[in-house]
Amino acid sequence: MEKRKKLTLLEVFGLSIAMVAPTGAMSFNTASAAANGGINMPIAFLLGGIGVLFVAISFVELGKRIPGDGSAYAYNAKALGEKAGFISGWLLVLTYVTFVFSSGAIVGNFANVFLSHLGLHLPVNLYNILVLLLGGWLSHKGIEFSTRLTLVLELLAVLVLSVLTVVIIFSGGRSGNSVQPLIPQPHMATGLGMGMVFALMSFAGFEGSATIAPRATNPRKAISIALLGAVSFAAIFYFLVSYAEVIGFGSAHIGDLAKSTAPMNFLATHYLGTNAAIFMDFAAMVSYFACYFGALNAGAFMLEALSKSGYLHPWLAAETGDKQTPTHALDSITGLALIVYVIFAIGLGVSASDMYNWFGTIGMLGLLTVYVLVNVGAIVYFRKDKGRSMFKHVLAPVIGILVLIYPIYTSLWPIPAFPMNTFPYIAIVWFLIGLWVATKRRKVETRLEDF
Repeated sequence: MEKRKKLTLLEVFGLSIAMVAPTGAMSFNTASAAANGGINMPIAFLLGGIGVLFVAISFVELGKRIPGDGSAYAYNAKALGEKAGFISGWLLVLTYVTFVFSSGAIVGNFANVFLSHLGLHLPVNLYNILVLLLGGWLSHKGIEFSTRLTLVLELLAVLVLSVLTVVIIFSGGRSGNSVQPLIPQPHMATGLGMGMVFALMSFAGFEGSATIAPRATNPRKAISIALLGAVSFAAIFYFLVSYAEVIGFGSAHIGDLAKSTAPMNFLATHYLGTNAAIFMDFAAMVSYFACYFGALNAGAFMLEALSKSGYLHPWLAAETGDKQTPTHALDSITGLALIVYVIFAIGLGVSASDMYNWFGTIGMLGLLTVYVLVNVGAIVYFRKDKGRSMFKHVLAPVIGILVLIYPIYTSLWPIPAFPMNTFPYIAIVWFLIGLWVATKRRKVETRLEDF
């Protein structure tokens, strides 16, 4: 087999940044965070980032010791046993595929808003279908192209939002800069915890680059820089941007932020002018396309890994072209996304925002479970290791698990209204299907990959 072209550190880092989608998160998640955390929203994002950083440490430590395709699948197969490893990978398939559905649905709405400024008015459904087809076509150009494209797109979006953030902070916002948003309010303790839930959602997907890290020139270094770098960057970025949003609306008017459907558009118009809002809409569109594209690639490489291990049909593991791209897996996810969009958006009339929230929530349930399993795996794997670090291999994963308990609990209780109350059962059914699939594993030839 032709030797794979190795990925650079920047290319691996690009996939994690794309899946986190910092600009998109700040354009869509902050209203809910403000509704719960109030003016302490920046603290919620900072604490959420610190919590996710502990989870990232477990991914990095296992990734450095256990090279192999499939990220959490490879790690937990060694740490907790083959079946637990497969379930971890199986749940990540659910996460990445549903993230394709959610981000692929919302990007068309942002495209509609942006292009309407330019005088182009087409049906939103057409935009979304074109986005899904464009992503599927571009994904065939190989993972090197895909990671570079997603990184460039997301960094462009981050640049636009950074300019707005700097302008708001240096202008003093609506009522001047203040330390009040950075001082926890005693009466907001519960709300701050709920705000952290939405903050944690904004970091979802940081581990995406672990699916392609084995293809890097230096896998161990790549996974460390990509995961820890993406989380650290996002935490600082979210903290600064959320602070700018609070003072931009004004601490006394935090309710306006909580009710806003497009906070960054409002702030751009108010502080930079109408034309700047066009750039913000463009940045949001680009960010969510990068997220969709990143999830598409991460999902395909996870399907490829599980197929190579004998769990799924070998057709999904087929690599085509000189770049050895898993086009069958990519096309399968793209085709499924088109079918889901036609059924829900066109057939049932479900709005893009509802599709984003519904499928994103289902994906988060699977992802949070995987995060817990990886932390448990880190504790178990290193328990007899002579070089075990009390911080990296015991304290960090324990803190990571504790941080994850609250968002998991709040996703289940109090029982949400329909259809959100059905999502845990969907995740459970997917889990049970995974247990059945695990019993049907075919025998495969064990061989060393190009690490």
